[in-house]
Amino acid sequence: MTAFTVHDRRRLPRSGAQARLHHHHSGLRTLLLPTAGQQVTAVLQVGAGSHDEPETRPGLAHLLEHVLFTGSERYPEVHHFARRVQGWNGRYNASTLDDTMAFFFTVDAEGLAPCLAHLIDMLSRPLLTPESVARERRILDAEFRTRLADPRLHRQALLARLARPSHPLARFTAGNTHSLSAPLASLTGEVRAFHARWFRAGNMALILRGALPDNVDGVLTEALSPLPAGPTPSRPPLPTAFPSNIRQQDWLWRAPQSDTGCALLFPLPEEERVWPWLRHWLREPGLHGALGGLRAAGMASTITVTGQRRQRNQGECQILLDSPGRGQECAAMLEQWLSRMADYLPSQWPSTVRLTAPDPEGFPAPPDARLARLCYLARRVAGEPEADADTLLAPPALPDDHTWRTALKVLSDNGALVIDHDDGRDFTHFTPWTGTPCRPIPRQRPAVADPFRTSLALPATTTTMPPPLKRLIRVPVETGETLRLGWHWPGDQITALERLSLHWRLLLEHVSCTGPKAGVHQSGTNLILDLPVDDSAIRTTLATLFAPLDARWEGLIKHRHRIWRRQLDAAAPAHRLLQVLRDRLDGVARENQRPLSSPTSWCCAYPQAWPETQLSTALSPITARFVPDAATHTASVAAIPTGEQAVPCAFPDHARLLYLPAPRRNALDRLCWRLLQRHLAVPFYQQLRLQQQLGYWVDCRYQEEADGHCGLLLLVQSPAHGQRVLQAALAGFLEHAGTLLAAMPLEDWQCALRSLRAEVGREHSVSGHPFEYRWKQAFYQRSGEANAEPRLLARLTAKDWRDEVLERYAMARPFTLYSTTE
Repeated sequence: MTAFTVHDRRRLPRSGAQARLHHHHSGLRTLLLPTAGQQVTAVLQVGAGSHDEPETRPGLAHLLEHVLFTGSERYPEVHHFARRVQGWNGRYNASTLDDTMAFFFTVDAEGLAPCLAHLIDMLSRPLLTPESVARERRILDAEFRTRLADPRLHRQALLARLARPSHPLARFTAGNTHSLSAPLASLTGEVRAFHARWFRAGNMALILRGALPDNVDGVLTEALSPLPAGPTPSRPPLPTAFPSNIRQQDWLWRAPQSDTGCALLFPLPEEERVWPWLRHWLREPGLHGALGGLRAAGMASTITVTGQRRQRNQGECQILLDSPGRGQECAAMLEQWLSRMADYLPSQWPSTVRLTAPDPEGFPAPPDARLARLCYLARRVAGEPEADADTLLAPPALPDDHTWRTALKVLSDNGALVIDHDDGRDFTHFTPWTGTPCRPIPRQRPAVADPFRTSLALPATTTTMPPPLKRLIRVPVETGETLRLGWHWPGDQITALERLSLHWRLLLEHVSCTGPKAGVHQSGTNLILDLPVDDSAIRTTLATLFAPLDARWEGLIKHRHRIWRRQLDAAAPAHRLLQVLRDRLDGVARENQRPLSSPTSWCCAYPQAWPETQLSTALSPITARFVPDAATHTASVAAIPTGEQAVPCAFPDHARLLYLPAPRRNALDRLCWRLLQRHLAVPFYQQLRLQQQLGYWVDCRYQEEADGHCGLLLLVQSPAHGQRVLQAALAGFLEHAGTLLAAMPLEDWQCALRSLRAEVGREHSVSGHPFEYRWKQAFYQRSGEANAEPRLLARLTAKDWRDEVLERYAMARPFTLYSTTE
């Protein structure tokens, strides 16, 4: 194996470890990114996707992704990989895109070797039996029927309808029983042939990031040895995706829900160096940015920019805006913006925090951002065989002025293809497979405001000094990076609090001096604000957040809150049930809401080295209405819910959520419930998804709220089975679970305990307690439990824990939420 060393230490972890790029003799390339911590993430990406499957078998790649998890030569048991990852406090998933398939997991560092070996065996020597193909075909069909209520599937179906028939974009990629209706023996043969053609080491890339073990080279050598060698299969050249006559008109479509926004399609710049910077300026909310102009004009509050380069010189840039019915206005503004931006040359750009190293893919916010970044790196590792680690990790270089101007002029001249939502009835076209109503409309570009002259200015900062801090709950922590503020509000102010949270998120995007570290998070009636520890940035940011708003900002926030609430109301039934459960546990009341007043209490976590005078100075911009007289949480504590509750849902699927609460809110009960989840998650999945095949969304998870609530969630969503079937399945599993737990050998309890001890040890590992743990203890008045969990885990035996769990399980009274169709 040949290793290359990265010399740009600004992009390396603080541990001082060096990133390395490995070339395995089989052809696979691996990028190692060591970081401090306790866990490691692996992303293995295969250079094949839905566009590589036979035209006669749409969905074959997606089917293969499912079947790969059903057993391999060394590990023949179905979904054994899930249990192995769970045993190392991990999680896993997979995805199939147009031209890639990605498999990823995150586990404790000690679990890297066994989990990576298992994944490699699963991908290189899968069993691919006819029985597993038949079972996963039915599950894939259930997944497709569920997704028929998702607007994203319909938007993609319309793009396929508009693409050239000879282009892979025109294919149906989701798959269902009809598209995969070949005889089982024939279909199994096609799945095996697709796997044999594309799953070769030379067509793969592996990224490892995290606490890599010292013997990582040996781990790789042993784990990667089963991979079949061989060159990457070649792909034929592609025609352009859309015929010229398609781009001469715009399209309307009707989605299963309203307020789905509009999509604009531009061709990707042929020069790849332009793309990351174009994405940056499209998403920039401040001066010169497209998002800033759209907000100032009242056209949209959010923008999502994605790009798919199908070959080096072609691809599509898709821009999604939360402005249904205004697609042609938005297109006119963005086309004008591109024309003006062509003359704003890179040599003239200022040096700012946002321009230091823009994210080349513009990924969404955490927790998805890190994983998506690793997938992006895997694509680069596979697609740039001559690059070393320096090149792969370096920030994108600025394009020269001529290249920038030429590329943007081409985009503005070609214009956008508008895909807009409409609730009308006079549709003349319908897409294959999904039946999405659509129709063409003349391409029109109304007059719009100049986006360069329409900027949304930040609110004027206040200079009024507040009264003293009164009684503040202080949380000095051993960190020099973060100042955290948190507020409790009464449950009947949830709507006003949601708007305040959205308001702060929008403002923080405009406060460039804070960089990417500032953030706001709302959970129920709690609001948390994180700021970097810099006196100037803190004062500037707080002064901006608490300043009075003008009418344009108020209108933008109301628009964004309306869209956000409708998206929540129109979410899939499983998501709706989870949200309603959180509201019930938080004691949220959505009736008789009033304007936001004072919170019941607030809390501050700040660097331990700060003197009190520095803390008071940093917080001086906060107005008196956010400093309550009382320093205790006076909001009423929500009772643990009981019984059943129906939840109206827009989706036609049936979903049922059974919440099994722990009897009390203490450390012993929380540990018992974490053990309970470790023992029941895999049997629940096997019984309801694999044996009974109720649906593809079957989940058993441990749920803990920050205030101490904890419980076990049993969640099922099915496109074909009604509530009576789901109710019987959940009740049957609960009845069977008690017997299963009692009969489980003590060795299994001991194994689960080892996993739990490692996880708790990681939570308590940094100088007694890390930042998040200390915060919860103070913010939710749980300081008496600071050392309870480690002591309990050290004192009780496996038999003790089994008895404790069984006793509490027998005491628990479930609460059920179920969906009803509106």
